Amino acid sequence: MKFMENSSSQIDTYRHLCLLSFFVFTIKFTFSQLTPLFNPTPSAFNINSNNPVYATNIYYDNIDTSKQAFHIFLPDTIDNYPLVIHIHGGGFRSGSRDDIFTDPNLQLLTKYFLENNIAFATIGYRLLPPETATYVDSIGVIKCLNDSKRALQFIRYNANELKIDPEKIGIQGSSAGGGTCLWLASRSDMADLTSSDPILNQSTRVCAAYMSGCQATYDLYKWETEIYQNFDSIGSNYTVDSMVQLLGFNRFSDFYGGIDSNYHFLYDSILIDYRQEVDMLSHLSSDDPALYFFHGSTAIHPSDDLLHHSLHGLTAYNAAIINSVSEVLVKNINQGLNNTNGETGHAFLVRILSQCSLNLSSDLKEEKTTFRAYPNPVNEYMIIDGLNGDETFEIFNLFGQLISSELDFSSIDFSSLNRGIYFLKINSQYSNAIIRFVKN
Repeated sequence: MKFMENSSSQIDTYRHLCLLSFFVFTIKFTFSQLTPLFNPTPSAFNINSNNPVYATNIYYDNIDTSKQAFHIFLPDTIDNYPLVIHIHGGGFRSGSRDDIFTDPNLQLLTKYFLENNIAFATIGYRLLPPETATYVDSIGVIKCLNDSKRALQFIRYNANELKIDPEKIGIQGSSAGGGTCLWLASRSDMADLTSSDPILNQSTRVCAAYMSGCQATYDLYKWETEIYQNFDSIGSNYTVDSMVQLLGFNRFSDFYGGIDSNYHFLYDSILIDYRQEVDMLSHLSSDDPALYFFHGSTAIHPSDDLLHHSLHGLTAYNAAIINSVSEVLVKNINQGLNNTNGETGHAFLVRILSQCSLNLSSDLKEEKTTFRAYPNPVNEYMIIDGLNGDETFEIFNLFGQLISSELDFSSIDFSSLNRGIYFLKINSQYSNAIIRFVKN
């Protein structure tokens, strides 16, 4: 394994304790009664509705109020409206909720939703250090994801004051914002009913998610083993070492709150749990909301567009299909996939929000069991840890076609498969998983 020295990224006991405490403990944040100040929407938005209004800089947490706030736009104040939450991109290093005041495309999007009687919010979140930074972030990408989660919960908790229908919320974003949307949409309900913070008691379920140029997972090892393995169909692979060389070690290390080598996250128990926490692929399930994936990148080699390559979209789409997500639309130019019938991602959100009504009082979903499969690549037989005995198994090829369906895992003969990449789907009453594997 390649080892890279970096004094600012050495993992010591203190950092491990800080990272662990981030997962275990929450900071209680007490809010006074929310009284947003709504003003007429700026004329530059040119919104054709009776009384379009907006409120700015509504804070959802107090760790960093320069980032943890959102703006919200309403068609009027006479009703509680469906809502689309926009999560900005920027590689978790740049971008802002304020982009809406300078980006004509976002202003047109605001106009589109408000004129369809849907509210629109753009949220900010804490960022990772800029690429020029000489220090490594001590928490990592999970703080960005959790900020977006809390913003969603805060809006739902204050739905009446914000004139929002809490049962009709959709999310959208591009790049890192799209990846955050996929993380929120794929997770089991993250409401913490044991927390003394009423914000964290709120559901994180949404009706629909539209992702543009999103990453398929933030388990970066899966970029090597699943997304870019055999990326050219002749056996080539794009490894973690290659990605570090392209991105720089500090940027790679920042994702996990600091690591001391390229493959540190493979043997550190805390970082293994971290990778699972931010792996959207392993959380996709049949009760996830409707999903729309758009990938417009025409890059062929991973190094030409590592973060938005069409293989991210193909991997996420295949996982959603195999896990029986209720509705999955895709427009992936490089992969020749398009089942949208001309419907745009924004029209998709309008359609779904007009039909959706979340049952937020229903029981929370059971958490899925984590399975571990090895060896991978496989020649004949594979060992799977974490089975309960009631599972069934299916094998799909790279294009989502069913290859084999067996009731007894031990009877599956991997030796009969041709060399290539496959998906093993594991189903049981309370859990499911999708494992991508390579047949030698």
